[in-house]
Amino acid sequence: MYNLEFLQNPYASEDLEAIRAINQENIPEVSDIESIERLKQLIEWSSHLIVVRESEIAGFIILMRENQEYESLNYDFFNKKDEPFLYVDRISIQEKHQRKGLGKLIYNKVIELGKELDVNITCEVNTVPINEPSLAFHAGFGFEEVGTKDYDDHSVVYLTKFLHS
Repeated sequence: MYNLEFLQNPYASEDLEAIRAINQENIPEVSDIESIERLKQLIEWSSHLIVVRESEIAGFIILMRENQEYESLNYDFFNKKDEPFLYVDRISIQEKHQRKGLGKLIYNKVIELGKELDVNITCEVNTVPINEPSLAFHAGFGFEEVGTKDYDDHSVVYLTKFLHS
């Protein structure tokens, strides 16, 4: 049985190692986390770190609120709008746990959290190379396109789940 946990500092080193390993397994759908130190920095900027655990961490999501020092152009797209939001920096599920509804379990919790905080949920998804499963997943949750960006080596679509009243 899977359980959702909000991880709190101090973080167990084995949890950090598992989170980074799951992230690295899911490149290029998520970006590289070069080291445990970089992961700790991302977590420091985050508002919520949620893991789904069975006997081990099966997946995770890192969420950030507005106005953090995060040097991401994708995050900046939403930050410049001057509206409260909850940004999905990354979500990854370990391959052997994929297609078991864990992404939906996590996103249902994120949407519940967004409603509690009265903020929109934001993210970006690769369109070059195209990430069809993620685009379909977000469409199923009612995310709407709010912009696009072409980079030298990839392109993204910016998506928002509107919850803020």
